[in-house]
Amino acid sequence: MIDRSFRNKVVTGPLTLPIMVVIASILWFVVDPITIWSVGGLASTLLMAYLMMELNNRNQLLRIRSRMVSCSFLALSLACTFTHPLSWQIVPAYCLLVSYLLLFNSYQQSRPEGIIFHTFFFLGLGSLVFPPMLLLPILFYLEMAVQLRSLTWRTFLAGIFGLIIPYWFLAGWAVWKNQLDTAFLYLLPYFEYQTPDYKSIPLCQYVNFGFILVLVLLGLIHYYRTNFNDKIRVRMCFYIFIIQELAIIGGMVAYPCFFHYLFPLLLVNSSPLIAHYFTLAKGRVLMNIWFIFWLLITIALYCYNSGLLPLESWLKDLLPL
Repeated sequence: MIDRSFRNKVVTGPLTLPIMVVIASILWFVVDPITIWSVGGLASTLLMAYLMMELNNRNQLLRIRSRMVSCSFLALSLACTFTHPLSWQIVPAYCLLVSYLLLFNSYQQSRPEGIIFHTFFFLGLGSLVFPPMLLLPILFYLEMAVQLRSLTWRTFLAGIFGLIIPYWFLAGWAVWKNQLDTAFLYLLPYFEYQTPDYKSIPLCQYVNFGFILVLVLLGLIHYYRTNFNDKIRVRMCFYIFIIQELAIIGGMVAYPCFFHYLFPLLLVNSSPLIAHYFTLAKGRVLMNIWFIFWLLITIALYCYNSGLLPLESWLKDLLPL
């Protein structure tokens, strides 16, 4: 029987992504006035959605023809309105996404040293903006050893050289400015751990993080139940996503002060898992209802983040103490 449900039309329709782009372009400016920062934020998000599409196409992350990876990223970015303005906080997410494109391209390459060099170069570039990204190369080496089977002494050195090149340029700029003794001091506060005060964290951070976390958990459960249907290359990609996902979630729990840097990383990394779940989960009637339910929740999240849904005031009325 042909599945003609609303969900199936959305996940397989050729017009889904163009329609999502139009919706995002309109609703983007309902919350934010048209400024260079909001327009720049929309342009950068659309570019990332295109890169997500390339990531999906090159690695066939979904077993059917679908644009849900890009659409999921656009929908989540649209709903999380605090990510709309253009800022440096989006740079690490860009670098992580480009690193994925390069890393996955090294699979089964006879001489992947050049690809690995550029992969780690973008990780190093992202770490200039958000220094804790220097921890991700450790996981990349682990994934190269286990999933990609591409870790050799050549690729190890290529990764090291790629990682330090951005800092080599920073050192050259510091020498030119006669500031070499202070050029790298800004890195230190990012690695000074302080016990987080979870009571001082705004409610909106809990709401948005909890929303993504629930979707990711659903995606993980579904993936581990159905991954035998995927090709080896696809399973390899998703295992890498899952390892990185655990690291990013752990970072958000341990360092909530870096929420605005880590959350874009979470959006990029979570979108393939969420798209895989909503695209390939079985069940015509129940899954269709479930899909519509999460669409409504996403709309509610957009309204909450844009101030149209005053959740804080409602909670104060319910819990006056």
